[in-house]
Amino acid sequence: SFDESIRLFLSGFRLPGEAQKIDRIMEKFAERFTRQNTDVFPSADTAFILAFSVIMLNTDLHNPSIKPERRMTLESFIRNNKGISVDGGDLPEDFLTGIFNRIKEKPFSLKEDDEAREKVSKESSRDMFESLFVFEGPFGSSAEDRKREKFRKEREEMMAASEQMFKKRPSKNMSSRKLNLDSSTQLTDSVSPADVVKPMFDVTWGPLIGTLSQVLESSTNETSIALCLSGFVYSIRLASHSGMSLARNTFVNSLAKFTTLGSIKEMKSKNIECIRTLLSIAIIDGEYLGDSWSPILQCISQLGRLHLFASGLDSEDQFLQVGSPQLTKISEAAREMEENNGKAVLAAVNEVLIDKVFSSSVTLSARGIVNFIDQLVAVSEAEISGDTKRGISGVSASGGTKGMQGKITTSGHGIEGPRIFSLQRLVEVADYNMDIRPRLTWSQIWENMGNHFAKVGCNENAMVSMFAIDALRQLSFKFLEKPELTDFNFQRLFLKPFLLIMENPGSREDIRELVLRCVDNIIRSLAHNLRSGWKIFFSILTLSASDPSAKIKTLGLAILQRLLDEHLDELCRLSGNVEDVDLPKDLDTDQEQPLSSLQKRQRNANADDFVGLCKASLSFVQTEKAENPLPIGLSMRALCHTACYADIIAEKRVLPPVSGFQSTDPSLSGYTYTGLSDDEALEMAIWRPLLDGLAAGICSSAPSSSGGVGCLVQRGSVMALRAILLRHGRLFSVPQWAAILSYVILPAIQIGAENDCSPVNKISSESPSVSSLDFIGEPLSLPPLCDDEGLKKFSAMAQSDESSPSRPLGTAELLVEASFADLRHGGDGNLSKAYRLKKKDVEKRMVHLQPFPDSWIATTAPIALGILSDLVHVNFLLLGDRAIDVLWPIISKQLSRWTVGSLLHQSQVDVSGSDHENGKKSLTNVEWQPCEAIVRIACKEWCRVYQSVLSGTAILDKTLLRSWLKTLNKDLSDIINQNIHVEEKLRNDIVESKLASIERQNAVRRGNMENDEPLPRMTHLDLLPKLKSRCIAAHCLQQYISSFVNELAPYIDEDATSHLVDALCTSKLASRDARQDEDLAHAFQEAFFEQWGDGVEEVEAALRGVSASGTGHRGSSQMFFLTQEASATKATVILLSLLYCQNHGEDIDPDSWDAESYAEPVLMRSIMDVLTEFLASEVKDGVFVDPNVWRSASESGGQVAFYCTSFAGVVVHILEAIHGLEREKFERHKESLFPMLCSLVCVQSDEIRQWVSSIFTKQIGPLIGVMEESQ
Repeated sequence: SFDESIRLFLSGFRLPGEAQKIDRIMEKFAERFTRQNTDVFPSADTAFILAFSVIMLNTDLHNPSIKPERRMTLESFIRNNKGISVDGGDLPEDFLTGIFNRIKEKPFSLKEDDEAREKVSKESSRDMFESLFVFEGPFGSSAEDRKREKFRKEREEMMAASEQMFKKRPSKNMSSRKLNLDSSTQLTDSVSPADVVKPMFDVTWGPLIGTLSQVLESSTNETSIALCLSGFVYSIRLASHSGMSLARNTFVNSLAKFTTLGSIKEMKSKNIECIRTLLSIAIIDGEYLGDSWSPILQCISQLGRLHLFASGLDSEDQFLQVGSPQLTKISEAAREMEENNGKAVLAAVNEVLIDKVFSSSVTLSARGIVNFIDQLVAVSEAEISGDTKRGISGVSASGGTKGMQGKITTSGHGIEGPRIFSLQRLVEVADYNMDIRPRLTWSQIWENMGNHFAKVGCNENAMVSMFAIDALRQLSFKFLEKPELTDFNFQRLFLKPFLLIMENPGSREDIRELVLRCVDNIIRSLAHNLRSGWKIFFSILTLSASDPSAKIKTLGLAILQRLLDEHLDELCRLSGNVEDVDLPKDLDTDQEQPLSSLQKRQRNANADDFVGLCKASLSFVQTEKAENPLPIGLSMRALCHTACYADIIAEKRVLPPVSGFQSTDPSLSGYTYTGLSDDEALEMAIWRPLLDGLAAGICSSAPSSSGGVGCLVQRGSVMALRAILLRHGRLFSVPQWAAILSYVILPAIQIGAENDCSPVNKISSESPSVSSLDFIGEPLSLPPLCDDEGLKKFSAMAQSDESSPSRPLGTAELLVEASFADLRHGGDGNLSKAYRLKKKDVEKRMVHLQPFPDSWIATTAPIALGILSDLVHVNFLLLGDRAIDVLWPIISKQLSRWTVGSLLHQSQVDVSGSDHENGKKSLTNVEWQPCEAIVRIACKEWCRVYQSVLSGTAILDKTLLRSWLKTLNKDLSDIINQNIHVEEKLRNDIVESKLASIERQNAVRRGNMENDEPLPRMTHLDLLPKLKSRCIAAHCLQQYISSFVNELAPYIDEDATSHLVDALCTSKLASRDARQDEDLAHAFQEAFFEQWGDGVEEVEAALRGVSASGTGHRGSSQMFFLTQEASATKATVILLSLLYCQNHGEDIDPDSWDAESYAEPVLMRSIMDVLTEFLASEVKDGVFVDPNVWRSASESGGQVAFYCTSFAGVVVHILEAIHGLEREKFERHKESLFPMLCSLVCVQSDEIRQWVSSIFTKQIGPLIGVMEESQ
């Protein structure tokens, strides 16, 4: 137990009498106890305070000089120890009760004292034993002999006592009465003088002060004055020692008024003697003055003012009241009188005597110094407010008191300005007592002093507040010269006034700047001694980020940057010091040994400080709209810090905590993710602040555009997060990656997409193949490797810059710096050439202006979603099957959401420093449909994921590669089917809504329905954009399948092929039905005219865009669904032709499944269907098509809504497939293909005719005996 530990600790030595030594001893005891008993107390501060309390309890309970009725009770002991736990908490009452009972039962004692008592006890027992038995003969003595020996010893003790009494006899000239009194006193118990004197003095002090005051007021006789002053001295002393506060205060106040320091009139010698007497009382009896210090300190304050006048100088209130016109100056006569009084006082009262009042504060007890500081603080407050004479003159700072008739009378001194005399003395007292007071006592002293400094630091007078902050700085430097022991928080308590000044909404900008300058100076000079003080500094720097002044913001980030560049080692507690926290190793087995309790606590403290540093930097990332937003440059620089912190973690310069993880309160230590093992959760405790902060930056709602380039903070956050995950992703396990995806990346990009209210959400293309969103950004290409020469050149160039840190850049930090340089100077994304982006070339570079710079979707979404494919390529492919089973479903779900839309589930992302409740942003639990821009971005990301997996053929074994592709194919097929299902449902809803609208109009015309009846929530015109997005999603996915199917075909199995082909066929059939739906076509046409307006001119302009057929204009249902059908057919034809031709390469086992037999019938059926309908459309509609459309048949699909133009590109791929058939396979189908080929000779497309000519040359010629060489 705790008290038994103290008992053992104190059993080997006696505590010294000096409080400072006791403080040091108990401080080391508390530190050692906390190290060895990590679960007893949350910090060493608690153990330190309780240890002192236990020693006081032991003394109070077992000191014989303390009367039983005055000894401490259990209730008092519990009350004295309230609020000593962390953050003002209480220790358990059972715990304190046990300590009290054990100490009451058995006091602390030395081993030698115990041995002596044990020896006496043994001798007593032996005597008792011997008294029961009589041993005669040579081995013992008789009972009579023992009795004689005892009698002899008692006689010697009595003679020695008598001799001592005779030595203390009084002298012969003393009266017999006095002799008898002294003898009786010696023979009886001693009586406290206070018990005898207090009743008598209580009766006489009233008349006594009246007599002394009357004589002192009227007499000019020096002897009488001296006797009166002696009477004041003894009266104050009697009252102080007797605890009579009223009498003491009355005598002190009366004597203070006799000094006339509270009024402006000529001082006499007796007034000066009163001053000397008052100072003498302060020096000699200061321990017992208590509240009476106030008038004494007010008199000393006025003495300081008179000394300035005597020296021919203005008092500091005249100097400090500059800019305060409401303060009046004293008259010339009063000024002259003040100077004369000052000279008289200066001649009679040595200034050393005044200094001694404050220097002797070191001799005061703990209670005495607290009383002294409290009154000095009160006088200082009165000085600063200009009201320093109330206690010694009865006149307030308003300039007068009310007389008998209620009129205002003045004393002539006017309204005072602010003074800092007592504030200066307070600094001196703090300096005197700082190193000699026990830390426990000093904490009590500093609590009042610190609050006073914080209050004065926010004073409206600039000079006063600056002096207070400068005094704080000087005291902080001295306090921090001594390192803080582990688990203590004295630094945090001492530096708290700086934080209070920054938190005060009434503080001025120059004061907050001065506070930051002080913080900067302390870090520069004493960073090696900082421990718990880091928390205060990080809080101050965090507050600077939200300061209204841009200057304060810039200075705060500059301090953070300097901390990273110059003092990171002190913060990270690198190896090589006494408190090294690296895991110890057994030299024989090279195994890591368990950490000691000290190392565990140090690890936790280091991790906690590191998290505070991360949060301080992230507070400079603008995440919410604000009246005084952060400069964009500061946010971008803070994002660079996050990469530096990630490098520090990766290099193990900061290790994760070893205990205390939790996932409920972001403001507490150990905040981490759920669903992880203990070790994984602890590792993420130092990663989560970085990742959550960057996630908040990604979905920031604050505008951050500059020079026509938008969403810089959002894109910068994405780049920083991407660089960290790509460079250090190897450190995360699969469950950790799942947490990062689920809690960081995906919620952030979803919130960013949902919160984008820009016009980009409403832009709709006129055709799936002709996008109106070409301005949307592109995903970032994969970064170069760490050893890339271009990055090395960039790093060398950055270090050569004077404004850049001299330390080497970490891998993630270097990548972020290069990415930002590329973004800032309009680079092409090739980071290997980022070193070429020099500042002198900035003006020559062309920065592409964005049409919607504030649109998150247009600027940030492509690179944000692009992180997913980058992570698959760099990290997830190497994690094996667990990545497929655990991570890919999370990614697939997000891609599905952006491609098709879904019902969102409630999820949150942390936003440090935001105005949202609990600092979090939430996703709404409503059905969400992505706009066209998001759909196109998501479809492109599907393609990039496939490309990432297919690019891993060199590093993955075939089994793992096939597993990846099988999973991707299944999910992609499901996405296409899900999209078609939503598309068909929307199509039916639109037709039903259209028909219902027509019926409603007819009913209104017939009079069967009121015209003002509410319309349905969504009309068919509202549903059409969603249907177009579904059509565009299907087209884009099918187009991307065509782009990577060549690499996919060798690794696809029968099940995957069947699922994919079925999905494509479903899309083809659904789009065919849709383009043949007349009701749907009317709805599209109505929406088209609705978009152009109701006027005649608008309709004529719209009709001018209609082709000669009257149905071929862009935006029609034919345009959309023919394009979708064509892309589905094209993907099917390409995939099946690759399988049918068996071009799998040497590494693929052709016997794995019969791809040729599967592909042949489906492929031939598709070819015949397409060619048949193409030829019919070309004959029917080809005459209406502009010849320019046929110049490139592969790109004609988005020009005119005819089957022949939309499928021209598909026909080209079909002819290419026929051209590549083996001769045997062509001969097998020549009867069906030859007529089609002959008909294609007459089409208008030169490209198609060229392919037909090539087929005739290669395939038909040999059949009729015409060889290719002779053609």
